[in-house]
Amino acid sequence: MAVVEDRPSVKTLTLLDQVCPMELTPRVDRMRKAFFDIEPRDSIERARIEARVMKETEGQPMITRRAKVFAAVLREMTIHIGPDALIVGCTSVGPRTHNIVPGVVDPAKARLSDDDKKELKEKLAPYWKEQGRTGRAAASHYGHNVHGMEKVVKKGLLGIKKEAEERLASLDREDPEDITKIPFLEGVVLAMDAASELGKRYAVKARELADLEKDPTRKSELLKIADTCEWVPANPARNFHEALQSFHFAWLMLTIEIYRNIAFALGRMDQYLLPYYERDIEEGRLTKEEAQELLDCYILQLNYVSYGGQSGGQSSSGSIGVGGLKADGNDATNELSYMFIESIMHTRMVDPWFAVHVHSKSPDAFLIKAAELCALGGGHPQFLNSDVGVAQMLARGGMGGPAVTLEDARNASNVGCLELVVPGKDSGYLYIGEHNLALAVELVLNNGARRSDGKQIGDETGDPRQFKSFDEVREAFRRQVVRMRKDTQVSGSLYEQILIDMCPTIYESAMIEGCIEKGICREEGGAHYNFNTGGVEVGSSDASDSLTVIKKLVFDDKKITMDQLCKALDNNFEGYGDIQRMCSNVAKFGNDEDEADEQKAWVLHQWAGEFKKLKNLRGGYGCPGGSSMAAYVPAGRKVGALPSGRVAGEPLAAAGSPCTGKDVNGVTSVLKSMGKVDGTEVLGGISLSSRIDPSVFKHRDGAKRLVDVIRTFVDLKIFHLQLNVVSTDTLKAAQKAPEEYRDLMVKVAGYNAYFNALDKPLQDSIIGRTEHDM
Repeated sequence: MAVVEDRPSVKTLTLLDQVCPMELTPRVDRMRKAFFDIEPRDSIERARIEARVMKETEGQPMITRRAKVFAAVLREMTIHIGPDALIVGCTSVGPRTHNIVPGVVDPAKARLSDDDKKELKEKLAPYWKEQGRTGRAAASHYGHNVHGMEKVVKKGLLGIKKEAEERLASLDREDPEDITKIPFLEGVVLAMDAASELGKRYAVKARELADLEKDPTRKSELLKIADTCEWVPANPARNFHEALQSFHFAWLMLTIEIYRNIAFALGRMDQYLLPYYERDIEEGRLTKEEAQELLDCYILQLNYVSYGGQSGGQSSSGSIGVGGLKADGNDATNELSYMFIESIMHTRMVDPWFAVHVHSKSPDAFLIKAAELCALGGGHPQFLNSDVGVAQMLARGGMGGPAVTLEDARNASNVGCLELVVPGKDSGYLYIGEHNLALAVELVLNNGARRSDGKQIGDETGDPRQFKSFDEVREAFRRQVVRMRKDTQVSGSLYEQILIDMCPTIYESAMIEGCIEKGICREEGGAHYNFNTGGVEVGSSDASDSLTVIKKLVFDDKKITMDQLCKALDNNFEGYGDIQRMCSNVAKFGNDEDEADEQKAWVLHQWAGEFKKLKNLRGGYGCPGGSSMAAYVPAGRKVGALPSGRVAGEPLAAAGSPCTGKDVNGVTSVLKSMGKVDGTEVLGGISLSSRIDPSVFKHRDGAKRLVDVIRTFVDLKIFHLQLNVVSTDTLKAAQKAPEEYRDLMVKVAGYNAYFNALDKPLQDSIIGRTEHDM
């Protein structure tokens, strides 16, 4: 932890001491420490309930069966309340527990008792296989949406149930089209009935614990929890505590419906909760300190819900955004915006993936607070440029429903790593593949064949040795990207059809505007907006750097021939060290070099333009997503040597970031390079990562210097920026002694992860990122 200079010698104040005006309470401190002592585990409870209900309902419509499974799980699942919790609710039998999907996890490797392993292997997995329910079909709704939790807080689940009942009553039972809507709407009524009872089950548990509790303070807390849960989420919230608890219940039931999610997001909670906070403060029911502790406990509960350990060290929790714009275009920062930042400082844990929405009107105090959080070195926050975000949303137009309104565009919030959706109106991103743009370069230089095994996976674009101009190279690259897009479209439609047939969502769909009115689920196009079939790019910087080299060395300066370059690549530069040195010395993206940055902008323009032609089964079109997550490491294993000078198998660049170690002119040059890319056209946003030397924040002006960087980021119309403030020495020390760095967090490519949950190649890729001064 960095130490602030020039402080009184009575106590050595850490940076955390200085930037947190409100100390974390003993409760929050205990809950944070206890988290790391809980071993993640698995459970088959949900799978057992589902198997029973599915057997009982064979022959009924799948919508009906899924609704009955959801209701049964909510009514039968184990209820857990932690010893210090003020906000309650888990998605499984206890904290950090993963509901196993039969057929996905090897029973022998599952964190289960011997009896449960036997049941999983001999009963549950065979039944899943009989039903044709692959792991992908059972558990791979991808999340990446913000649902109508605010609506639940305002109306209660019984209010949503009433909507479905009224729509059901309005149907013409003699109209064949209306008749098809009945199973979904009846399913919503059933689901909302069960969902509204979940709070009451927690109320019963809280009172049971209160009866056994000896400590009068904790007994009083448990009774208050019981009163709160007795009322929400069934009914509209009446105060801040109820609003926060209702929000949490509404969110976690999204995961309960489908086993697990990757980033069902929470939206800009500082906007949703503000009226309840202000009213409680004004009427004397709540102090700021009490509200802060509730927020801290809420953030901790998100981590307790998360089981952790997905690929790339990802958690399963959602993302929260603060700040941004109001519907009228003015700054939306409020007191809760600062308090959420304070909570992330207090908890310093991987969840949620926290975003600060900034823009040209963001106040300095807000940016300084966000910079101070960044300086703590936990990978929080990521910065999202609302000015660009609004342009992205408006650029979607009518790509799957009504045109996006200006109000909706300003209300958009981040999901997953960085993508934007309209809360409560969007069908959500469904990632259906990655486009390896570095591999596209390889295919150009190998006539569509993969170098590692000679397999023809791309179009035959001709012998590169016969290309007479750089334009021919770029045209061949464009054709390979077109082929990738077409392949994605075919596989994506097959995947979506599996979800429609096997896993339609009822509760989730009811949380999205349009589904109840249309009488169909989100998978069939029920949402107000249906444009978010997504796909990610991997290796755009590797591709653009390679094109820069080809243009410079082969066509402009004619220092080498295409034949010489291809031979060097075929041999992974072995015996061609002189050519590799020439390739490595050509300008690279991330250094404010126009010749390199021009290629990066062109590559992303070609990819984004093609990907928007992807049509989904919900009636919309694709929004290209620019977060490679952890895929840039395994994707690199598929790619041979590249003209950029990179050798075979090395990790590719993380999303929009420069290639590892190639950004040598400082973080401002990185931003200037990225500013030449069209941030609006990549409708799902594009991730930009960088690493800052922690010593920058040993001085008082460190946070102010970072604010200047953020202002530059906004002015250059870049959409996303995430900064790891951690030294190479610390990361290497964590590799050697992981037990001493259990809570060390990093940003990977849009998401946070505990460093020691990452595999070593991914760790090494983060260590390899340039450590910038400012």
